Formats: sequence, C-alpha cells, structure tokens
Amino acid sequence: MKTLFPRELLRRCALNYPNKRAYVCGARAATWDDMHRRSDRFARALQDLGCRKGDTVSILSQETIEVYEHLFACAKIGAVRVGVNTLYAWPEMQHVLRDSGTKILLVDARCQAIVDEHLAELQALGIRLIGFNGPHRYPLDYETLLAQAPGAPELPPLQDDDLLLYSYTSGTTGFPKGVMIKQVGVSNVILHCLASFGFSPDDVWYMPAASAWAVVIMNLFGLGNGMTTVIPDGGFHIVSYLKDIEKFRVTTSLIVPTMIQRALVEKQNHPYDLSSLRCLMYGSSPATPKLIRETREQLGVAMMQTYGQTETSGGWLTVLTETDHQLALSTEPGLLRSVGRVGLHYECTIRDEAGQALPPNTKGEIWLRGESVMAGYLNLPEATAEALPGDGWLRTNDIGMMDERGYLFLLDRQKFMIITGAVNVFPTTVEAVVSEHPGIQEVAVVGVPHPEWGEAVVAVAVRRAGHADLNASDVIRFCDGKLSRPETPKHVVFVPELLKTVNGKLRKNEIRAWLTDPQTGEIPWDMNVH
Repeated sequence: MKTLFPRELLRRCALNYPNKRAYVCGARAATWDDMHRRSDRFARALQDLGCRKGDTVSILSQETIEVYEHLFACAKIGAVRVGVNTLYAWPEMQHVLRDSGTKILLVDARCQAIVDEHLAELQALGIRLIGFNGPHRYPLDYETLLAQAPGAPELPPLQDDDLLLYSYTSGTTGFPKGVMIKQVGVSNVILHCLASFGFSPDDVWYMPAASAWAVVIMNLFGLGNGMTTVIPDGGFHIVSYLKDIEKFRVTTSLIVPTMIQRALVEKQNHPYDLSSLRCLMYGSSPATPKLIRETREQLGVAMMQTYGQTETSGGWLTVLTETDHQLALSTEPGLLRSVGRVGLHYECTIRDEAGQALPPNTKGEIWLRGESVMAGYLNLPEATAEALPGDGWLRTNDIGMMDERGYLFLLDRQKFMIITGAVNVFPTTVEAVVSEHPGIQEVAVVGVPHPEWGEAVVAVAVRRAGHADLNASDVIRFCDGKLSRPETPKHVVFVPELLKTVNGKLRKNEIRAWLTDPQTGEIPWDMNVH
C-alpha cells in the first residue's frame, strides 16, 4: 500500500478544504490553499538555491505560521527540517548546525540578535541565511524568494525511510543528540493519533509547545482531517493561551501538567470563557491524581492522557481515554496512575536488563516496535546501536509496568530512579503522594548522594498560596503510612518555583546538581533549607 506522505496529505487538504483555515496565529490566519501554494513556492526557491533531497534546511524562529510553510517545503522536496531551539546557548546552536550539516538557515527577524554575533562562524560553516518575519540584515529575504519563485517545485520520489526531520534533544546534559525521523514515521503519527484521539474536521486544535523539536509534528495533525490548528504568537504564555482558547473557540488542547497547574491558578484569579473546550489532553511528564481531579472539577472537560517520545517521531504511543478517567474516578482510582493503552501503530513489551520479556504487573524497561520508531541518532552509531538493538525494537530507557488488560504504567526514567539502601525508589511514586498534601502546589523528587544510604530521597517543593508556614516535618509526617520508609523523603526543600525546560518538563538533573555540594558531590545535610 502506498504511503500517504505529508506532502500528499497537504495537497489533498488544499484540494478538499481550500478555504478552510489551516493555521491561526495571533492576528494572522492561513488557509490550506495558502499553505500549499506558499510552501510550493518556497520549495522551488530552495531548489533554485541548490537545495536537493537529503540536504538540511534549518530554522531559528519563535512560533509563527512560517515554521509550517518551511516544514512543508522540506517535506515536498525531500529536504531535512531542523528546528533550532532559541533558548540554546551558542555552543549548542553551533553544534546543531554543524552536526546536521545545515546548508540554509531561516532566521526569524525577532531572533537575529542571536545570530548576528556569530556571522563569521556561520559563513565558515557555509550556511546561507534567509531572513523573514520583519526587517533583517540578510542578503536573502523569504517573501522576496516566494515572490520570485517561477512555479511549483520538482517533486523527487520518496521512500518510507527517507528522512524528514532531525529533532535535537533538550540538551540538559551534554550536547543535544539529533533524532532522525522518517517520512513514514510522521505519516503514521498523524493518521494513527487522529484515530486514537477521535478528532474531527470541525475540531480546533491547540498544542502550544515550542516547535523546535519533534513536538512540531503534533501541529501537523490537521493534515489528516483538515481541522484548524492554533499556534501561539511568538511563544507560550499562560494568559495568552487562555485568551486564545476563548478567542478562537478551541475545542481540543494538549499541555503538560505544569502548564495545567498554572492554568488552574490563572483561571481562579481571572474569568475566561473556556466553554468551547471539550477535551484537555496532558502528557510529556506524569500528572498527579490530585491535579487530574482538580482539572476535571474546575474546567468540566473530558480528559485524555498520552505518553510519547522524540524517538517515536514525537508521536503519542498510548491513550488513557475519557472513559478510562471516568472509570478511575468511580471505581478504579489506580488507573489514574496509568498512561493508558498502546495504540495499534505500536507493539510494546516490558523487559528485564537482559532484554527478556517480563510477565504482566512486573517492572522493567519499556520496549517499542512500530513504523514511527526513529532511524537512529545522527552521527552517533554507538548510541544508535544501544537504543535500537535489532528487529525493529526501540529501548525507551523508561521504566514501566503493564497489567493484564494492557494498561501501561510509566514509573520513571531509568536515569532518575533512586537507589537508597539497596532499594529502588521511583520518584513519580513519591511525587504522587507528596502532591496530595493540600499545601503543596508542585514537587520534584530526586536522589542525592548520601554517605550511609548511597542515595537519599529529597523532595523539592513549591508551597501553595496561603501555606507559608508549611515545613519539612509536616510533609514527611504526611507521607507516613502512604509510602514505605525508603520512599519517604529524608529532606524537603522549599523553593519559589521549580526549574523546567522550555517545554515545561522538570530539569531534574539541574535540580539535583543544585542540591549537592560542588566540593564533595554530596548534599550538605546540616544546611537549613526547611
């Protein structure tokens, strides 16, 4: 069966929904016909600049419609799209551009200050710059190139394994790794996720995460059914997000749990009309049962949870449906700790350290197999061999457990598991309990070196408003009877806010590093941080 690659899906959207809004961003909107025509022109312009199938065309941009015109142009001519994270330090940006073999870099005028200090280095790499979205200093201009393009591009033949994106990891440890994502992987993510989520052409979708990495694929879902996608104007801000839901009558949205918490606080303080919102999805990091209950009570929306990875083409692997949530709230509260059941585009097994499959309800590493698994890590053969051991399987490095009904429980990343007194402790288990305390707004649990136990469990928490007198002893007593002794935090550190990445994920490596003494590598246990 012939694969419907993204470029063909776009052509059909333009044919079947020509005047329907494809993307909305602030005061701007673009129809499916607009997206098809303009990406055609840019694709032709790239070819006229010498860009060929397999070449890398990168973009450094805040959130804007041109991000998707650029991606579609790459998809049409078989070029590889790279999004450069605007929050990277220059050495990380330079690594991404060099590692990806970038030949052309689009620069949002709002980001040119980042680039202009390093023009000589970019020239040394042989990278041509194209400016867009406002006045800029570069010799090539995006709108001029589109206006001068003589027509449609030449469309090279595409194969399933041809690459569409390099998505670079967040870079919290070492230089970012380039995940190689295939054309067929993106197509499968779009079509299977739409089926799993139950989206219709009449939905208005809003997923406001930064587009520099693989999550950009989630804003391609409209290619599969013609629905409208709202994107943040410039970047995510909680007030703008809620105003956009109100203004554009958003029906479905996905944000990470930390953003949900902020949204609830903001809505309590200011009125917003969110009546159009029928379903709120969450993913990327675990949500506590307490947050799930509060969200349903305050917003009155259906909820779904998803779990995915960059290495699976940024697509979601599992769905905990609204029906699952209702079942959990009525008779099976333990289901709220599950990320749902695996979609039909994947196989999933739980395995031990030797790679042997484990029976249901047994903790182990999550292994996945499906058409959307990455091709590997760019220029990193050893890391690729470790992650892709053979026969199409991906080792996720996530610890999980699957019950006999197929519900997957994500326990933790292997690298965050705490070993204290020879006992394995999963931080998410501790976080779920600590977050139930009425005085705790957010919590991150990490393991820090300890001279007696090897590692000790430490909770770093943000107090709720009105609970300024909450202390560590209160929290530790609250855990009595709810956690085993090894799982109970040995220390609680209160902070004004938790360190997070641009995508709202906890930066646990940095939280852990902040807690430890740089001289000894151990936590100064006598410090007064209660």
